[in-house]
Parts: sequence; structure tokens; C-alpha cells
Amino acid sequence: MQNLILIKPDMEYADEIWDYRRETLESGGRAHGGSSLARFANAADWIDYCRRAEREETLPDSRLATADQFMLVDADARRVLGLINFRHYLKGDLVEYGGHIGYGVRPSQRRKGYAKRMLRMCLDYAGERGLDKALVTCLTDNEASRRTILSCGGVFERTSTRGDETFERYWITIDPRAKPRG
Repeated sequence: MQNLILIKPDMEYADEIWDYRRETLESGGRAHGGSSLARFANAADWIDYCRRAEREETLPDSRLATADQFMLVDADARRVLGLINFRHYLKGDLVEYGGHIGYGVRPSQRRKGYAKRMLRMCLDYAGERGLDKALVTCLTDNEASRRTILSCGGVFERTSTRGDETFERYWITIDPRAKPRG
């Protein structure tokens, strides 16, 4: 069994982060759940951005909500398998389209159950932070993400359209046994 962990981005994984970015962009995709990883010139700047996004007083953009960025890592192979972003609250586009959690899996590692494992781990973290339910969205043509959300207890609410994209909105009740941090 793989030793999968969620960890915050760290320079120890800079090469892996950059390889994840390269693989995702070369596959024609976006680094979903990756705090805009694609727009950064290097891993150090992205890691700094992620750290600043964790607190209101250092939030890089006032239009954003504070968030925790995590990487799903195979601890034994020291390989970044996925990225997941937990937004502490909803505001702006997150209210309608983005939700509390966004995630993505390295293209070469898809269809192995990593998205589901990562989402479950992040939901536990959200529960520890005091959230009792989380909004998770996906594009209507993203069958893999829909299956992931449903497998984690997602309950369909409705669709929402922005431009030429239509999103499905799902609410996931978080296990009340999760203990709030603090």
C-alpha cells in the first residue's frame, strides 16, 4: 500500500512541483487545485504565494479567500501525485463556481483513485478547521471529477453557467466526528 500524505508545498519538493507543472501543461490541461501554479516562473515564487494566501494579513489578492494549498505525495517515492486547495470561506467567484475545494491529479497518475483519496483527506482537514459542509464544483463535461465528488458524498445542488462553461455544484457533508483544530 502506498504511503500517501497531504503536505503543504515546500522547497524540498521544488523539482517535483515543477515536473508536475510541466506534465500538466504539456498535456494541455490546467493545474486545477494548484493556486495558479501555471502562471509562476519558478517553484519558490509559487510556494511563497501559497504561504501568503493562508492568512488575511498576507493575502496576495484581496479578491481571494484565504486558503491552504496541499500536495498529495507518495512519501516513499517522494513524488507529487496531485494538488488540492482548501479555501477557508467563500467569496467572489468561489461562491458560485469555485467552491471550498479544488483539486487536480498529475496526468500520468489519473484513474488510480488519487483524486478520491486526496479529496477525502482534505474534507477531514476542513472538518478539523470547523467546516460542516463543503461546496465542490466541476465542469459538466468532467465525468472523472463528478465521480470523485459523488464517491465522497457529494449531493448535487444545481448547475451554474459562466461564459461558455457550465459547472455542477455539489455539497458534501463533513463527518461530524472530525475534531476542530485549536
